[in-house]
Amino acid sequence: MTSSATMNVTADAIFTTGEYEYPENYLTDLEIISPYTSIFKPIVYCLTFVFGLIGNILVMIVLVGCKKLSTMTDIYLLNMAISDMVFVLSLPFLAYTATDQWVFGDFMCKLLSALYFTGFYSGIFFIMIISVDRYMAVVHVVFSLKVRTVHWGLIISIIIWLISFFFSIPSFITHQVYHSNYYFCVPIYPSDSIMNWKLFSYININIFGLIIPLCTLTYCYSQIIMNLRRNKTKQKKYAIRLILTVVIVFYLFWGPYNILLFLHILEMFGVLKDRDVSHLNLALEITQILTLVHCCLNPIIYTFAGEKFKKYLYIILRKPFRAIKTSRIRQSFQSSFTDRTSTSKESRTCSVTDEFV
Repeated sequence: MTSSATMNVTADAIFTTGEYEYPENYLTDLEIISPYTSIFKPIVYCLTFVFGLIGNILVMIVLVGCKKLSTMTDIYLLNMAISDMVFVLSLPFLAYTATDQWVFGDFMCKLLSALYFTGFYSGIFFIMIISVDRYMAVVHVVFSLKVRTVHWGLIISIIIWLISFFFSIPSFITHQVYHSNYYFCVPIYPSDSIMNWKLFSYININIFGLIIPLCTLTYCYSQIIMNLRRNKTKQKKYAIRLILTVVIVFYLFWGPYNILLFLHILEMFGVLKDRDVSHLNLALEITQILTLVHCCLNPIIYTFAGEKFKKYLYIILRKPFRAIKTSRIRQSFQSSFTDRTSTSKESRTCSVTDEFV
């Protein structure tokens, strides 16, 4: 492990427990929230990792194995599942670090921070593009028939991944292993531009993590609802409820963290005093859990809520049990056939023996 070798660390150096940055009193605050950090967070990280991994793997199996990626929406859903997978792959490392310290070296520090933000941004961008895709399919039906193709879905997905990777580059550059009693994977900024880097990071997450996505979802789904209200069938009412769920869940899980991040920006500009945001660090830690859990809900909201996906999932989950059942029936039949054959042979043997007696 190495400490900061290429950048100067001043009294304003920033420490982090993964993706969230804290001021210089972080180590003192760490002692205050120690039970939360060492017990609750690892449990939540591990549960989120397990359910996120299983849920998104099932999504990919359904899309590739059953639906064969036949539409543009399938392409987007597959990529969103992959982005959630990228996002949750960093959680086991964060869970271990929360109970001990960073022991995975400098390169893994850079790599995992970059993967985390790549998954973070790509997941949000694919939520946005899925909203636009549904808007086009419902509101602009004729035009959508020309542009909603698998070919364009692949091109747009590649562009989103490139943009997400571009947004993760600053995290890869700045994250290093810093040693101060313990090893931390932290973003270490040049001493003459710490405030600019922090401000850029916070505003970037605020704009692309909440403001733009929320505006996009609100506009697209409000237009979709207005269009669907003309048709009051049961299926249309179900679609409206699902759409409202998408927007509400997104805001509930991403809103609190982004609001607190905005308060951090106000603190940096001196609008808020330290006493006004004395528990801001702890609140950021808690709202982090909401953002992580959202990646587990994506498979449910965007895929399993659909009737076709329920059917495909049932077929996939039924196959192993059918195979086991068939195997047991075959074994039972073979065993029964063997017993009958054996009994028949014994019977013939006894008959032959009787003749010689």
